[in-house]
Amino acid sequence: MFDTDYTINGRHATQLKSLAVKNSKDDTPNTGIFERYIDVYMNAALFGMIYNRTAARDNSSEDRARIYADAFARERTYCMFLYRLVMLLDESTGISKEERIDRAFRHDSSPDNDEELKKNLELFHSYVRGGIELMYERFTDGCHSKDDYMLKIHDIMESFREELDGHLIDDELLGLNDHN
Repeated sequence: MFDTDYTINGRHATQLKSLAVKNSKDDTPNTGIFERYIDVYMNAALFGMIYNRTAARDNSSEDRARIYADAFARERTYCMFLYRLVMLLDESTGISKEERIDRAFRHDSSPDNDEELKKNLELFHSYVRGGIELMYERFTDGCHSKDDYMLKIHDIMESFREELDGHLIDDELLGLNDHN
């Protein structure tokens, strides 16, 4: 897991490129909010999970953005942490706490669980795509200059901090330990 290239297609690729510093050879305009595609990817997983936003794959255009295996190799610890966090906190599938724990820590440890791992990665990537959409909407709405982007980033991060203070992920994780 997180050891091969990953390609994002369609509008999500266009939005990802817009959020990253231009590091491709095409003419996609960008906000330069994030340095690398992998940075957008990791933040999108978190945004998608916190704001409960998922999105299906989009193949409406030929646009593609590839995150290379070497980027995942450098950020593997963080990607694994985010994956496990999403698998633990996602309640969309209606599975029990015990099954969510298995999904987070056991399904990727055995080749016997390949099908489960594929489903889990697709769920994780749906949060990434939803997070990309959300960040794109929030970071670009009404912005026309670098100053606009900087003010928007400040406002969003301030709001994000306030929301996180009221949304205690630690409590949700501790609640997984309850066997009531």
